[in-house]
Amino acid sequence: MSFSTLNEWLEFQQGINPKEIDLSLDRVQKVYNKLQINIPEKNVFLIGGTNGKGTTTSILERLFHKKGYTTGAFTSPHLSQYNERVRVNLNNSFDEDWVSAFEIIETVRGDASLTYFEFSTLAAFQILSNHDCDAWFIEVGLGGRLDATNIIESSVSVLTSIAMDHEEWLGDSIDKIAKEKVGISKTKRPLIFGDVVAMDIIEAGCHEKGAELRKKGEDFNGHIDEGHYFFNGANQSIEGIVLPKNWGDGEIDNLTTALAAMEANEQIFPTNDLLQEAIDEFILPGRFELLDLHHRWILDVAHNPSAAENLRQRIDRSNFKLDYSMIFSMMKDKHLELYLNAFKDLVDTWIICEMETERSFRVKQIESKMSNMGISNIYCARSPVDAIKTLEKNVSISNNVIVSGSFELVGPIREYLLNSQGKI
Repeated sequence: MSFSTLNEWLEFQQGINPKEIDLSLDRVQKVYNKLQINIPEKNVFLIGGTNGKGTTTSILERLFHKKGYTTGAFTSPHLSQYNERVRVNLNNSFDEDWVSAFEIIETVRGDASLTYFEFSTLAAFQILSNHDCDAWFIEVGLGGRLDATNIIESSVSVLTSIAMDHEEWLGDSIDKIAKEKVGISKTKRPLIFGDVVAMDIIEAGCHEKGAELRKKGEDFNGHIDEGHYFFNGANQSIEGIVLPKNWGDGEIDNLTTALAAMEANEQIFPTNDLLQEAIDEFILPGRFELLDLHHRWILDVAHNPSAAENLRQRIDRSNFKLDYSMIFSMMKDKHLELYLNAFKDLVDTWIICEMETERSFRVKQIESKMSNMGISNIYCARSPVDAIKTLEKNVSISNNVIVSGSFELVGPIREYLLNSQGKI
């Protein structure tokens, strides 16, 4: 089977395995073993956790790039374009990269019913190999133990944080989720744990694998003193870094975890000046991304209660003028009420909509849940883009518009705003 365009390949892949999520390593490992993918002996980071994976990945990627490495990153999902899932030297991949990789995979796939994500993961590895990337940054998709990315032998595994999310697949408690996530630890390799919860589970998982556990607060630490950031590891330190005033505790923890991972990798570690330069330049689409277009748009893909609390912290630290509206939608498997509690006392006007996926809450469901929480002044829209038009029609003054709840909400709105420059 062969196709000439990326969209044709993606459509084909969606029909191979009827399950959108089918957690198992058997299929992907079988196909991976037939591919000729060259993975570096060092500088391979497998980055898991509930929140902060994207930020941690991007920090590592930028620091290695500044030191002259050919960097390759795989993240998911994408905001607007599938090509965002793989970056080479900080630049998004091209359609041709994916088409070429998919062709190679299809020639050896046989009867393996790969899922959409498994196809993506294998293709990402093939692309990084084709570009001779000598530093890999691989973001875990879902969980860890049975995630397709876990087939590679990483130099360093990273767990950024553990919180409640994806309980349908990972379990209904922090301990159960931690047990799945610690499954990315590797024998005789470091696992950096950037959180402090479920420590008994993390320790047991690392012991079972024979991995070297490095704990936040014991083996490494980051803190703010008089407005400056300091890092202390086993053998490395950083002093006096000026961080963005609107960073939340989550971003500070992500930076600390990234630096601990670099120290554990034992190849390079940034100087104070290099780190400051990277922080000054740091921006990540869809993560507290600010667009000044008629309103101040605050775009953030936070989609669980823990991430919502961090987003609220970032808003509070920004000291924006009051008057907040919020465009919101969410997937049906999420904790909608707990998520909205973070913004209930802040937002004056709400615009809710459905996303273009069967997994989305219906508008009437969202409205009912919000009403039961005592939230009023709610307007309903048909789609993310229609939500922008509904906002403009019904809200005369709003200094700030928060857009959050899902990648599949933030992505379409971000694309529309950038293309239209805020003109409705």
